Amino acid sequence: MKPANRQAAALPHTGIATFCKAPYVFEPTEMQADVAILGVPFDNMASMRPGCRQAPRALRDASARFGWLGEPAGSAGFFDIGEGTTHLAGVRLVDAGDVDVRLDPAVTRERITAHARSIIDRGLLLASIGGDHSVTFPLLAAFEKYAPLTIVLLDAHMDYRDISMDLKFSNNSPFRRAHELPFVQRIVTIGVRGIKSTDREYRESLEHGNLVFPMDRVHDDGIAAIVNEIGELGNYYVSLDIDGLDPSIAPGTESPEADGLSFRQARQLLRGIGKQGRLVGADIVEVNPYLDHAELTQHISVQLLIETIASGFPTTARKA
Repeated sequence: MKPANRQAAALPHTGIATFCKAPYVFEPTEMQADVAILGVPFDNMASMRPGCRQAPRALRDASARFGWLGEPAGSAGFFDIGEGTTHLAGVRLVDAGDVDVRLDPAVTRERITAHARSIIDRGLLLASIGGDHSVTFPLLAAFEKYAPLTIVLLDAHMDYRDISMDLKFSNNSPFRRAHELPFVQRIVTIGVRGIKSTDREYRESLEHGNLVFPMDRVHDDGIAAIVNEIGELGNYYVSLDIDGLDPSIAPGTESPEADGLSFRQARQLLRGIGKQGRLVGADIVEVNPYLDHAELTQHISVQLLIETIASGFPTTARKA
């Protein structure tokens, strides 16, 4: 009997677990793909509940139910029944595997930047799956070719501390370090709430020319008003901390904060800013599979990352 072809063997529970069952290509080129998924299985900077080093594998497993998006020649995309639009049609995904992380955080940062830059320099959109939020800074360090760069952060916390736990590099400081990159123009933080972010972080971020939209403003002003205030973005990078979402829908994270973004709000934000700039990269971080045995967080995270990627590509409207 002849072996089954790829499509016939593409049930969610079959085959090697790549993101959306896309081809595994360690060094992809622009001739092979439009988007590269890169895992960063590192959580040495998690201060309380480690485990998000396992997220890249967990998200790949969860993404298998969207396996048609990983078709090598480009998928038919996905249809938004509410808007009557098709997203990601013809877009080619590949899974570029994982950064070869080490226990030494400094060595890991160097490897993250080098691996990310190798993909970016080949002309692909890079979408990374972490990992704790400390991995975002070395990822961002690889995007100098897109200067000036705006960062859009969906997060319950500012992550803008200068020194945390006597460390310059931690999951509390990635955007303070990002501000120091000469090609980063500004940082837009959306969804901040709770009692962990400090007055100093907030004040210094504003003094540095950044925008901060606490969750109260999201509720009071609405998504459209916030997108309008953000304005033109130019080249932008999206960092998704899963604790930016409400823990009722994404409980699997180290530092959950009540009263967070709904999935609808997050999707509206992503699609809104997608019309105001050019998406050049994205990451999703702080997903801890050990803290959500129902795997709800993993599945929500996959859909959120897919929506983020889709916001960077044209859509097709339903025919009348």
